Amino acid sequence: MLEILTSHFVEDEHYNYFDDMYSPDYVCQDMMEAIISSIQSGDFPAAELQRLKGGLEKLRHTEAYEDYDVSYALNLWEKFENSRY
Repeated sequence: MLEILTSHFVEDEHYNYFDDMYSPDYVCQDMMEAIISSIQSGDFPAAELQRLKGGLEKLRHTEAYEDYDVSYALNLWEKFENSRY
């Protein structure tokens, strides 16, 4: 889902419509907060955690992230990862 949102952000020029009422980051942020909460409670399978990490690494190299800092979910993940160590 995050990959689709980040690719469409650039392809469909969503950055032209960004305002306080529209932001794909709101969806991504809510999803990442739910995922982090699940990891913290121990309800997130280890295999899925590895898959998530691989996907997030892939997103770090997208145009949406490198040029527009979308998706903010990556920043949430980095803060979470850094707080764990």
